[in-house]
Amino acid sequence: MQLDSFTLLVAGTSLLVLLGAVFLFLWIRDRRSSALLWWGIPLIFGGLAISVYTRPGWDTEFFPIAFGNAARIFALGCLWQGVRVFEGRKPAVLALLGICGLWIGLCAIPEFGSNMTARIAVVSSLNALLCYLAAWELWRDRQEILTSRWPSIVVFASFGTLMVIRTALVPIAPFPVGAEALDPNWLAGFMWLVFGHATFSAILFLSMTMERREAEQRSFALSDPLTGLMNRRAFADFAARMGRRRVGSRNAIAIMVLDLDHFKSVNDRFGHEVGDRMLRAFADVSEANVRPSDQLFRMGGEEFCFALPETPLDDAIVVAERIRKAFEASVLDTSVGPAAATVSIGLAATQFAVDIEVLLAAADAAVYEAKARGRNRVVVAEPSSLMRLPAAAEMPPVRRTA
Repeated sequence: MQLDSFTLLVAGTSLLVLLGAVFLFLWIRDRRSSALLWWGIPLIFGGLAISVYTRPGWDTEFFPIAFGNAARIFALGCLWQGVRVFEGRKPAVLALLGICGLWIGLCAIPEFGSNMTARIAVVSSLNALLCYLAAWELWRDRQEILTSRWPSIVVFASFGTLMVIRTALVPIAPFPVGAEALDPNWLAGFMWLVFGHATFSAILFLSMTMERREAEQRSFALSDPLTGLMNRRAFADFAARMGRRRVGSRNAIAIMVLDLDHFKSVNDRFGHEVGDRMLRAFADVSEANVRPSDQLFRMGGEEFCFALPETPLDDAIVVAERIRKAFEASVLDTSVGPAAATVSIGLAATQFAVDIEVLLAAADAAVYEAKARGRNRVVVAEPSSLMRLPAAAEMPPVRRTA
């Protein structure tokens, strides 16, 4: 069955232009996502550049050969740049322009410009390079968990591999895969592969953008804007997750409740701005003295809660003392003199399947005891306090004076 190549090209071009228009519309609505612009323009630009194939005699004229292919190379390169911008890196515009300039320079050589086999092999190699670069940019930031990241890597790597295969098939395959005479069926298959990859990459890129925005919103909802630590709501989520995981578990876990001493007097003497600096300083000191796997929460005011998974009691005491001493040694310079404070720490640890809420209540009672003993100390919860029923821990922590 013969397929109408003109119709295929027009349909494919229209699809790319439409996808590009969607990206531009979304960018107009959210100017912070500049990567959308880097993806919208090349989809439109590349789609229109493909339309040159509908013009009779395109394969014998310098302009459509040199600048038409340069436009398509540039469009694919802009997708690479869009990935770089999405990952927080500067666009490598000079490198992209250099690749396009290399192609135009080669086309200016008569022997190259008149050799379709060489032209297809080179342009396919350049396209493969750009696709692999885009896949590499996504792979470099794989530590950021985005569901659509790996499918996007696969799509770029797949199209790059398709271009490598095309390079190998140039001497024997019909156009547009190779340099032999045009075959409408080969054209249809090739166009489906090109437009399919473009469509999937566009959909996945939009999905990654949405996933990142949702992750940022979740992070904002679960973080304390002053200290950057997680908030009480995040602790509730953490407690629920750990409650499900720790059923029948014998992995050690420690909970620390930390309360800054005489914090009200710091605010009264130095002002709330210095008080905020003090809270940020305590968060910085704490983060510098725990492991990346430890969970730090600001529960409200000057009260904090740290969860140390896989940490037995003796190790937790070492961490608590390290935080206490480091914060005691920290001093803030202010306009009315140096400002310093100390911290009281209550600690509860267990290896058994005790609810996090029970550990929190025990640690909270221990920090209350630390306050009563003179502050600036670590007090370990009595083992008997961990034997209470979980319902007893549902009561809100006792509010302490600074």
